Amino acid sequence: LMDIQMPVMDGHEATRRLRKNGWKGPIVALSAHAMDHEIQKILDAGCDDYMGKPINRDKLLALIARHTSR
Repeated sequence: LMDIQMPVMDGHEATRRLRKNGWKGPIVALSAHAMDHEIQKILDAGCDDYMGKPINRDKLLALIARHTSR
């Protein structure tokens, strides 16, 4: 799970660095930004999926199950 709005290094940059260093596992972004262009920016950075805040527990568990069952 990647928080997009972090101090020092945002989630976009952290995701790009993880991918550059060979991380192949799923990265799911968590963000309060739900506009289409923001979601696309998250996916373009290398995240596999997105979940908006506030987090819905059942939806989060389903999303995690979807990405860990591959």
